Amino acid sequence: MTDVSALSQLDQLKQFTTVVADTGDFQTIKEFAPQDATTNPTLILKAVEKDEYASLADKAVASCRDSGLSGQALVDAVANELLVLFGIEILNIIPGRVSTEVDARLSYDTEGTIAKAREIIQLYRSKGVDSNRVLIKIASTWEGINAAKELEKEGIHCNLTLLFSLVQAVHCAESEITLVSPFVGRIMDWFKAKTGQEYAPKDDPGVQSVQSIYNYYKKFGYSTEVM
Repeated sequence: MTDVSALSQLDQLKQFTTVVADTGDFQTIKEFAPQDATTNPTLILKAVEKDEYASLADKAVASCRDSGLSGQALVDAVANELLVLFGIEILNIIPGRVSTEVDARLSYDTEGTIAKAREIIQLYRSKGVDSNRVLIKIASTWEGINAAKELEKEGIHCNLTLLFSLVQAVHCAESEITLVSPFVGRIMDWFKAKTGQEYAPKDDPGVQSVQSIYNYYKKFGYSTEVM
């Protein structure tokens, strides 16, 4: 049996749960060897500002150059291509799944979210990626959850983010969403801003929120994963 004292905190954590990296930096992912990874457009933008990732941006632009699109449609196509190219590079490193986010401007647009998710999945499939290794990351608005419900029926698996409450989590579970991502830190930030208090780890409102979601899912037998 491995000597726990000789393990890093991350290694100890890996013995009890699945570690997910939230970054677009390949070197960080290689260093910490997570099971899964998730990205968002902000993280990708930070990554492409580094010289070592500039070639992916160039590749995304080149692939859309002869698309016949112009204006915002061309910008959106390049952005989708870049997200997928980063996703593929990440999948070449990790054994599990990558989450790729739809445009946040679609958070209150059910049909728009569905259409964008289909575009992203089709891009992955066109590049030979098994769509079971991709989660479409969607905001946990009423419209977003309803979009994810329809996508799950099509076999497009989803990661519902911007989740702050048990109510949202229950709607996701009842909609048979693959995975939810509670915003633990943001919940803590809200409570600290409103109360002016500091919280010990056991009293962390974000942690307590995740515990209530996890316990609810287990009690009622939901298969939705909690990240």
